Amino acid sequence: MVINSLTESKRFIVTENKDKADAVLKGTGLEKTNEEFHASSEGTAVSTAGGSENGSIEGSMSNGTGTLSGSHHGGFFAKGAGISDSQASTDVVNDARLAVRLVSSDGDVIWATTKESKGAKYKGASADVADQIVKQLLWDLDKLSPPKPKQ
Repeated sequence: MVINSLTESKRFIVTENKDKADAVLKGTGLEKTNEEFHASSEGTAVSTAGGSENGSIEGSMSNGTGTLSGSHHGGFFAKGAGISDSQASTDVVNDARLAVRLVSSDGDVIWATTKESKGAKYKGASADVADQIVKQLLWDLDKLSPPKPKQ
């Protein structure tokens, strides 16, 4: 991906022949994929209760005869309501790291950088980090170039 980005920049001639090369781009990369699990839940509950009880017995007795009466009242009231919500998701996270150095034909390191990416909007982590490396190289080269004369 780095070679492709270098070629697309039109600033370099890429070759695999070391004898023709002015410098060699060396590097190492790491790409890993992780799954992240996210879960959350929340809930609310409301309830109420009530109750009542009442009872009485009355009576009278005289000469073996009598009356007996009683009453009873009661009641109860209850309500309850609850709501809960929970969700879980799994995200796949790609992570890429790339460290490169540009080495002259006599073995001196003339440029080095390290970049990392978790991916871009329309491309994966590896392609994004390769583009970052080439953009950094081009930016650093532009800083070294003398300013162009104004016409």
